[in-house]
Formats: sequence, C-alpha cells, structure tokens
Amino acid sequence: MTIREIASILDGEIVGDETVEIKGLAKIEEAKAGDLTFLSNPRYKKFLETTSAAAVIVNRSMNLSEFSGLRPALIRVADAYGAFVIALRKLYPQPSTISPGVHPTAIVDRSATVGTGCSIGPYVVIGPEAAVGENTVIHASSSVGPKARIGRDCLIYPGVSIREECVIGDRVIIQPGAIIGSDGFGFAPRKDGTYQKIPQMGIVVLEDDVEIGANTCIDRATMGETRVAKGTKLDNLVQVAHNVVIGRNVVIAGTAGIAGSAKIGDGVMIGGNTSINGHITIAKNVGIGGHTAVMQSIKKEGGSYFGVTAKEVTQALRVELASRQLPDLLITVRKLEEKVRELEATIEELKKNK
Repeated sequence: MTIREIASILDGEIVGDETVEIKGLAKIEEAKAGDLTFLSNPRYKKFLETTSAAAVIVNRSMNLSEFSGLRPALIRVADAYGAFVIALRKLYPQPSTISPGVHPTAIVDRSATVGTGCSIGPYVVIGPEAAVGENTVIHASSSVGPKARIGRDCLIYPGVSIREECVIGDRVIIQPGAIIGSDGFGFAPRKDGTYQKIPQMGIVVLEDDVEIGANTCIDRATMGETRVAKGTKLDNLVQVAHNVVIGRNVVIAGTAGIAGSAKIGDGVMIGGNTSINGHITIAKNVGIGGHTAVMQSIKKEGGSYFGVTAKEVTQALRVELASRQLPDLLITVRKLEEKVRELEATIEELKKNK
C-alpha cells in the first residue's frame, strides 16, 4: 500500500513523496526504511528529523517551519494517534483463530441459544437458557452460566467465566482469565468473631463496546446490578466490587481496585494501582494518578488528583486536617514576613537617625 493510498483512507494531506510503498508499522524512534509511524507526543519531536521511516502521520496543527531537511513524507491529519490506529487495523487485520460453528468438545445446553455466525471453541460450556448473539466468538475453556446473555459481535478469549444471569452487550471484548459475576465480598460478622456469608443475588451488566482486561474480576451485586457503562475500558487485574457503577468511556489501568457501591462518573481516567473507597462518588472527567488512594467523594468535575501515604488513623486524620489549613497558613506566613521586613526597615532607619 502506498503513502497516497494510506492518506486517502485517513483523509490526510501529504507533504512529500506520495508514491513510496509502505511495508510495515513501527515506533518513530525504531522505524526503518519502508515503515509508517506517527508523532502525537511533543516529547518525540526530536525523532522527526532522524527517523528512517518512509512516512510519519502528524497532527495538522503541528508547526513544520521549525524542522528542516525532513527525510520522511508526512501525512497531516486531525488526530495522529487515532489515524495510526486506523492504519494499524488496515495493514494488520486480526486473523481469525477459531473456525465458525460449535466445536465438537463444546457443551451447549439444549435450552441455550447461539446466534448465527458464532464461533464456539473447544471445551466451552454454555449453560441452560443462556443466549449468545450473532457473530460472537468464544474461545476455548470459557464458560457462560445459566441465563447469562451475551450480545452480538463480542470476542471472549480463553478461560473467561461469565456467571449466571449476567448481561454482556454488543461488541464487548473480554481478555483471558477475566471473571464476570463472581460473588461480591459480603460477610456479616457474628458475635463469636466468625463471618456469615451474605448471599449475592444480583448480576453484572457490561454495556456495549466495553473491554475487560486479562484476569480482571467484576463482582456481582448483592442485590441489583454492578454496571460498567458503554465504551469503558478496564486493564488487566482490575478489581470491581459489588454494586459498583462505572460510567461511560472510563479508562482504568492495571491493578486498580474499586470498593463496593462506589460510583465512577463518565470520562474518568484512573491510573494503575489506585484504590477507590466504597460508597463514594467520583465526578465526571476526573483524572486520578497512579498509586492514589481516594478515600472521599470527588464532587468537582474535571479535576486531577494524586497522592497517598499510610499512617496510624489518629495521626493521619490530624495530618489531613492540618494540611487543609496549609493554604491559609501560607498566606499568614507571607504577611508576617512582610511585617518583619517592614520592622527591619524601621529599625535600620532609627539606627541611622541616632
């Protein structure tokens, strides 16, 4: 495929030789002759004049006057990163790794429904009254519990467990080892110090276009639903507890944990190894840095948050209360510093007049 053909797909403007054949894709700092790459992060600008790539996808907003002697052709687009993803899909389409139909070793209950065009892999188990939508692919050793529902065009990788009555929307991707609908962590303490298990009667709902990472666990609700809304993406090893509600287009990085009944607003970005306390609310479009402990609700939309330290509870509360007074204390200190300077100046003036 030539640069001209790729630019046409991306609705891009070409600067340079449009006839060069593209043979592969690579990162800008590693690209070789014949490769297509992209530049969206300003930190990688330095590679634009040194890369061996045949062409670089760049944002139309980039000022090219600061660069001289560019070797690669440029494809200017509105969103370089998004355009590169499109090119990646075009040049490297995902091969089908499973044949259409139901594998002979799969166990599909007679009362279950499997839509047309589905691919059901080896040793898959689909329980009573479960339903699988059209063109969905379920890889080896995955299980779909009784009365669970999976939408159309989904991709379920090996070793996934979707438990009873859970609901999966359309075009959902679930990576290997994920568990959808495991019991919520609910136990009632007894007087003798032991714990009695609380029945977990609810379900999990994954809306359309959700992606769940490998070995991520999403617990079923105690009652009602644990819900992950449309377009949200969860990384590997994320824990979502019972009755959590995650809004639309949220992204959550690996090993993050969200405690029971927390509510995450639309567009929130959560860094890796972050912990979200139970029964709190995170407002829309909030950014939370990695290794952050969110202990209280964040009500302001669009803010960014980061930080965590572990202390004895009484000390931690004192530090927290004191830290809230630091901005006002800083203002007071600056006023005192100004007063000190004024007094020093007065003293110096008095010394001169003696």
